[in-house]
Amino acid sequence: MQILLAQRREIANDLPDEKGPAKAALHRQLSLLSKEIEALQRGGEEDAEGGANVEDGEFDAAAI
Repeated sequence: MQILLAQRREIANDLPDEKGPAKAALHRQLSLLSKEIEALQRGGEEDAEGGANVEDGEFDAAAI
């Protein structure tokens, strides 16, 4: 979490100095970082990774 927050802070500081495609790329990266931070703060780590919270079933070797 600390790394994500530091990355977001650094991008926000660099953003005013950029122009053109570099600025657009930083905006996109800032948006992605913000979404990931928000998901982690909600306690939804599975949201940040794009996974689902499911329970494992019993393993059946015969099913393979």
